[in-house]
Amino acid sequence: MKQQQGVALITALLVVVLAASAATAMALRGQADMRRTSAVFERDMSRHIALGAEKMVLQLLEQVDGPDELIWDTCRSPSLPFDVDSVRLQATLDDMQCRYNLNALAGADDVEQGYFARLVDRVGQETGVDMPSGAALAVAVTDWMNAESDDPRYRLEQPPRVSGNRSFLLGAELASLPGMSEEAWLALAPYITAYPGRASPIDMQRSSELMQEVFAGRSAGEQAPWFMRLQVVAEFADRRFYQCTLLDAPNGIVVMREQTACEP
Repeated sequence: MKQQQGVALITALLVVVLAASAATAMALRGQADMRRTSAVFERDMSRHIALGAEKMVLQLLEQVDGPDELIWDTCRSPSLPFDVDSVRLQATLDDMQCRYNLNALAGADDVEQGYFARLVDRVGQETGVDMPSGAALAVAVTDWMNAESDDPRYRLEQPPRVSGNRSFLLGAELASLPGMSEEAWLALAPYITAYPGRASPIDMQRSSELMQEVFAGRSAGEQAPWFMRLQVVAEFADRRFYQCTLLDAPNGIVVMREQTACEP
């Protein structure tokens, strides 16, 4: 009789333990679901708010006739903080005329390649970063975009790959070229960009002293394109959500949008 009571007691304890474990698992799963739902809600809300900020910036840019009419006199705007539905946002605009457009090297002649080569060499000298020679990198960039080229060195890499055979979409693609390291890319990043077309006008008033020295005497050409890059950061408690948008400023067109921080 006592043995049967002992078995019943153990069975009851096991049932209690299993019930407690199941309840704990359900509670933890419920908390995980709540956190996941909250993260999805915050991400979607930040995306919609960032899109609203994007439209506001486009309307602002459509009202000015080129970068000379902007209310700030630097390549990068001041951080513009504002709150929307208790969400803190920070927006920053970068003038792409302060950077060199890599797509200007598509089919470029020796003169244009020479400007880019000088830029690369100057950055290497100023930063002390080891990088390919400017002349070699200029040729590599041109070949990377050439649809008729098939440089065998890319196919000999592990894993094998091919060159872009198209225009650059992002400046970060420069890091894929031979001889480029992450350190070299980060050193060049503040001076280069990628946007549609082969033009690359340089703002000789707002751009850095290095850029002004390298591109002094270079013609900007007529009807120079004007692209701006907008970064919006939405803050939810301890989380941040980023959106980076490349804008064709005078035409009010979104060229590219990414749910990530902008390149350096």
